[in-house]
Parts: sequence; C-alpha cells; structure tokens
Amino acid sequence: MVEVLEVEDAEVQELFFERGWTDGLPIVPPTPARVQAMLAAGGVSEQDILGSIPQRGRSVDAQQAAICAVMAGARPDYFPIVLCAVEALLDPAFNAHSVLTSTGGAAICTVVSGPIAAEIGMNSTHNALGPGNRANATIGRALRLLAMTVLDARPGLMDASSIGHPGKYTLCFAEDPPPSPWSSLRESLGFQAQDTTVTLMATEGPRQIANHLNGDGHDVLRTFAAMLRSPATFMVGKGGQALAVVGPEHMIAFVEAGISREQACEEIVRQSRIAPEAIVRAGVLIEKGAQHDMTPGADGLLPSVLGPEDLLLVSAGGGGAGWSSMMPAFAPRIHSRAVTRRVRGPEEMLPDCGEDSCAIQLPPLPQE
Repeated sequence: MVEVLEVEDAEVQELFFERGWTDGLPIVPPTPARVQAMLAAGGVSEQDILGSIPQRGRSVDAQQAAICAVMAGARPDYFPIVLCAVEALLDPAFNAHSVLTSTGGAAICTVVSGPIAAEIGMNSTHNALGPGNRANATIGRALRLLAMTVLDARPGLMDASSIGHPGKYTLCFAEDPPPSPWSSLRESLGFQAQDTTVTLMATEGPRQIANHLNGDGHDVLRTFAAMLRSPATFMVGKGGQALAVVGPEHMIAFVEAGISREQACEEIVRQSRIAPEAIVRAGVLIEKGAQHDMTPGADGLLPSVLGPEDLLLVSAGGGGAGWSSMMPAFAPRIHSRAVTRRVRGPEEMLPDCGEDSCAIQLPPLPQE
C-alpha cells in the first residue's frame, strides 16, 4: 500500500520539490479521489501488477501508475494509454534497466497510433513533438515521473545521464493517418486498423530534417539516410533502431514516387550504411573485442540501423516547406528494442479536489 499524507494545499509543491518527488516542474496533488478516477478509467485495481524490473527488485502496480499520471496532469481518459505505455516500458525487450541507467540519457519516445489518440485530443500535426497539447505532454511526463519516483531513475541515484535532453521530460505524440496506399504504423506492425497501439523506443533527441526544394521521393530517402550516418551517433556502425517522423510534404513525395513503406525502410537502411574509414575520420575509434561487433559486411560497410524492421516510419507533423525528424535509438539494438502494445480500457472524467487541504497518495520512494 502507498503512504498517505495530510498536507496543506499551499505546501504541496514545496514538499514534493524538497523530497525529490518531481521532474522539476509543479505537479497535480495525487489525492485518493483523483487516483481512484484514474484506476476506474483504466478498468484496473490498485494491486494489478503491470510489470517489473528484476535487476532493481522493483515491480510496478496500477496504483503507482495512476499516482504518476495524476501528478503529470493527465486526465483519466488518457490513463488506458498510460497503462499500455507502462507495460511496454517494463517489457524485457525494452530493457528499462539499461535505458534508465545509461550515461546516454535516453528519452522514452512514445508513439500512439489509432482512433483513441484522436478521441482524447492528441496532437499529430503542427508542433507534434513540441508543447501545447495536454495529452501529448502529460502521457509522456507520466512515464518519466514513474521512472523517477518508482524506479529510482533520478540524477544521483539510478540515472547516470551525462548530458540528457529535453525529451526526458516528455516525448509523446500521435500518428497522423498516412495517405493511401500507406498503412498506419500499427497495421505495419501486425495490428488491426480499429486497434490503438503504443510504441516505445529509447531515443536520442529529435533531429530535424530539412529538404524543402526537392520533391523527388528517392532523393528525400537519401536525405533521411544522410541524417542517420552521423559517426557521432553512438549506434552508428554498431546497428541500432530509429524512428522517423515523416512530414506531409515528404510523405507525399514518397507516395507520388510509388515508394511503399517497406521500400522506404529498405532504402534508408541500405543508404545509411557507413564505411569504417568515415567513422575513423570523424575521430571515433572502431571497437575491437567489445560487445559491439564492428566487423564490416560483404559490402565493406557497417550498419547504422540494423535492418529494415528496425526503422519505424511515422506520419506526423504539419504542412510547411518540407520538414521531417529523425530520432536514432540511444544505443545499439542489443541494449534495447522498440516495444508495441495494444491499448485497452474504458474512459472517465477527473473530479476536482475542491479543498484547501487534502490527502495525498505517494508512490513508494527510496529512503532519504
């Protein structure tokens, strides 16, 4: 059971800041009524276990996830997506222990594909990766708050990020339905059109792709590949994953050129392969006898993205001059893989606290 404190409303923020229970931003007090509203919206009970990280001896239950969702400012109708995302976070393939501990400072990049995203008002168009949308911001923030407060992924404890980036506050957006004949991300991953899925990938920060004057889809593919070949990216030459946010103009260029999703992935992956000499010229040494195999292939090149199935293309963003974005994984695929789960659960509204003081439910936190 979680601890319950009686705190004056005016003291809540300073208490949470002083005890390191926030991400540095103000939180919504997690009162019992608000937490229960989250649980009801997700159709779960307090003790339902969502997953665990054996290396840390920690499991996460639905109540802890609900507390973090309230703190993040999420509405109850967002909670089914939060639950799904937490389950993906705790999937062994994602390897949250490594992701949340590494010096690489990965974001928990969260992509929602399907009808629920529109129903709860997620942003998939202009400024999809930026501020201004409550659902995008608070769903992603709930995951980071859970990582920090329940899984101890805080600077000075289990988070060893050397630099970090703003995506570690929140990095969550929705897929904009792609133009025909492209299928949605969820369908390309084997789910149904009526499903809503959540995909998590541990990524570096977004890198903006600019190709404003060239409408040839094959040339645009080369631009995407060029972004992935940077020797300064840790996974380059070792084989990782990546998530590309394809803006409207670039998506139209692909469709008009008759390029399918599969062909786009294959071509970007092929063209992003890199010569060992190019890595060395950038001042980066080729690893030998390490856990990363940097033996060139038959073509004499090394992979940036390990294979076509390791590149996820997501239609999102607003119309403009021709912008897209690339988010490389924070590390090679042997350390973490993208995970996709299907969303399930009902929806419910959030009641206001409406009092000057109220009880606050706290996730179990490490001893000070």
